[in-house]
Amino acid sequence: MEKQPLPHAEHPQVLIVGAGPVGLTLAILLQQYGVPLRIIEKNAGPSTSTKAMAIHSRTLEVFRELGIADRAVAQGFAIKAFSIQANQRRIINYNFSLLEAAWPMLLSLPQPDAEKLMLQRLEALGVNVEWNTTLNDIRQEADGASALLQQGDGEEQWVSCRWLCACDGARSTVRKKLNLSFDGSAYDSYFMLADADIEWDQRRDEGAFFLGAAEGYVAIAPIDGKGRYRLFFEMPHALPPEGERPQLDLATFQSLCDGRGQQMTLSNLSSTTLAAFQHRQVTQLRHGAIFLLGDAAHIGSPIGGQWMNLGLSEAYNLGWKLAWVARGYAGPQLLDSYHEERYPVAQEAEKTAHRLTKLITTRKRPLVWLRNNLLPLISGRSKVQRKLPSLISGHHYHYCGSRWVLNELKKGERNSWRKKAAQRALPVAAPRAGQLAPDVMLWAAPGTQAQPLSELFRQRYLLLIFTAAEGDSALVAGWQAMAQALVAGYQGIAARCVADALSADAHDGEPRLIADPDWRLHRRYHADAGCLVLIRPDGYIAFLGKDADALSDFLQTTAALRQQHDAAVTDLLDDVAA
Repeated sequence: MEKQPLPHAEHPQVLIVGAGPVGLTLAILLQQYGVPLRIIEKNAGPSTSTKAMAIHSRTLEVFRELGIADRAVAQGFAIKAFSIQANQRRIINYNFSLLEAAWPMLLSLPQPDAEKLMLQRLEALGVNVEWNTTLNDIRQEADGASALLQQGDGEEQWVSCRWLCACDGARSTVRKKLNLSFDGSAYDSYFMLADADIEWDQRRDEGAFFLGAAEGYVAIAPIDGKGRYRLFFEMPHALPPEGERPQLDLATFQSLCDGRGQQMTLSNLSSTTLAAFQHRQVTQLRHGAIFLLGDAAHIGSPIGGQWMNLGLSEAYNLGWKLAWVARGYAGPQLLDSYHEERYPVAQEAEKTAHRLTKLITTRKRPLVWLRNNLLPLISGRSKVQRKLPSLISGHHYHYCGSRWVLNELKKGERNSWRKKAAQRALPVAAPRAGQLAPDVMLWAAPGTQAQPLSELFRQRYLLLIFTAAEGDSALVAGWQAMAQALVAGYQGIAARCVADALSADAHDGEPRLIADPDWRLHRRYHADAGCLVLIRPDGYIAFLGKDADALSDFLQTTAALRQQHDAAVTDLLDDVAA
């Protein structure tokens, strides 16, 4: 996709309120797409408190799109596994090295460090955060929104924008100005957090939930691999009133770690916090020209480290859609898909946190026995072991129920894969429309650099046309004509035929083939001849099918993409089929 900025209007296309991780992510994405924006923050500068520190594997794929993934991994610490343990026994083990992902890990990186990387990237792109700038009022307009801004003690000024994005946290001013309900309640528990050095027998690249005789639980996650850890305690009581709360000292935290089936010696305590947490959500993520993201839209238990990662994924989902509409590549109805796709994910994240909390905090003796004795048998199975890490990493979230994706393949078609009449064993389940596209490392000739499939759909749609044929087959030429017709008809789409070839031929300097001589891509996608797989810019599969007319109709209606000239792509595809 072209990176040239749009002609600057008198007001920004997008006004982002809040310069935390979510707002910075959205700003970087939009600037990379060339969409004029402003980003404001009421604080005088970046956050210095640690807050969140878990960066999920899926979030690192978002960081790759931002251009900061490698620096984040180099600066952070890779956690290889996380377990739930009771009575010196592992009940469940999450082995992140089993992830089918570019970064099979859980990255430990304190939020201020992540924000610093984002700020450096945003400034390198030519955008500066407007610090010490408050939002005093908002109003909806016929063609956008207006915001009353005030910098420091200066005069108030109304600023117009096409879209306003609320990334201003749990106490969101935008949400309050819209008079939106924030339904939910406080948890019947309170939390204590601390950073400490720990001497024990646990591997330094593993984290764990420790259960035991002591009430509540303790979660411990490595910070740097040098014996420094983040400790998180959940106590099954309402937050005590002032004067009755436990002392946040070494003796208190040491006593909470004792009796967990693991000998731990704490020292060098810092960053102690005591707080009650709540679970709350708005009921709608879009209100006309205003969108809510991250904590402005939902808050919940920090167990599992989901919420910052959830907000970053929301920014990723919304960012490319705003850019597509801003550049005229898609109709404005595409923006309706933001709420329809992301709201169910937020609800699922909250339910998952509740289930995990109940699992590890139950004190009913029959349930404790079942948890401690039955779960190890189930979670130890190889199929379950492969699935477990994706439940934490963010890769399992999907849009399969969304009306914005389409699966035209029947079950028999989806699960069939043949090469020269020989049935081969399939590696894993067939992907579905609405799921993340498997990121296969493509075949490369000896002495050449291998490339992941994801490099081909960054900032654009990618259509894969599986040929199940050799590259010089006459059938491939017809499919290549189909690819050219689609690319000619729509902006922001690339198309590749996948064939049994040793090289990728080119047309006007653009490769037309993905060489797949060992059939790894065919096999991973369970694709036989004529299978069409359309992957969105955010890496999700938008369309699966074999009918070119169905694909063309999907692009124009469901995906709301606009053709770039009067010639109907369907007519071109009909000519190819003929």
